[in-house]
Amino acid sequence: MKTRIGLGLVALSIGLPILLSARPGYGLPGYSVNEVKTWMQGHPTLRADSREGLRVHRADIPSQRYTFQASVFPVGGLRSSGDNTALSISNGRRNLSTVRREEFILVDYDEQVTTARLEESLRTLYGPNTYADYRRAQPIYNYGYENSTAQGEVRLGNTYAYWVEITPNANGVVTTGRLNVLLPEDVNRLQSYLQQQSTR
Repeated sequence: MKTRIGLGLVALSIGLPILLSARPGYGLPGYSVNEVKTWMQGHPTLRADSREGLRVHRADIPSQRYTFQASVFPVGGLRSSGDNTALSISNGRRNLSTVRREEFILVDYDEQVTTARLEESLRTLYGPNTYADYRRAQPIYNYGYENSTAQGEVRLGNTYAYWVEITPNANGVVTTGRLNVLLPEDVNRLQSYLQQQSTR
């Protein structure tokens, strides 16, 4: 019997008590690159190797895989110096040594990837406080591209912003899903990026 990948569920052979004892908050956006790397290496779900840096990719079986990656760049990358949120402007911890967003991607051809699975993965990775912030977050942008099957939502919480996206295949079965946690100051840039994508 195959087990699904759920970022910390049975597929990763990690018991629930271990997950609940994790200290996930120390790897969230806003922390330094070194802090996030250390968190990724010590997290019982990610178990990153020191050589993997800010990206972890796992594929226990060919039909199921997940990727977790952190970035110092916002979605859409950098803009010209005229952008008032350009990363060249240091704002305390908000500079190129600071992680601005984190993303995990689930791909499963055996069992449909649902929003609920992505939300459970969020809770497993970051713990109850971030999960509660996500649940309270207000939806500020929804989309469904005409030329693509991707459907998504952007939410703004008190602590972070969240971007959830699911992508059905040609038969309407959702095989891929992603969830981003990002600094709230980057949410306008994210919305602009998604609007640009919708016009392509």
